[in-house]
Amino acid sequence: MTESQDAAARLAEASRIATQELHKQGTPDYDPRAHERAVEAERKAASAVRAQQESDAG
Repeated sequence: MTESQDAAARLAEASRIATQELHKQGTPDYDPRAHERAVEAERKAASAVRAQQESDAG
């Protein structure tokens, strides 16, 4: 797997986890800290994908 594919896979997984946490809102299973961690991981993964795309283009 190339670096860009690996970064995209990490982003997809982080997005999936963040979405799962989001759907727990309003239930007893909801943990706002877990949701915040998932959103932050998704943000970092998206940033890594953008950086990888820029390095591939340049």
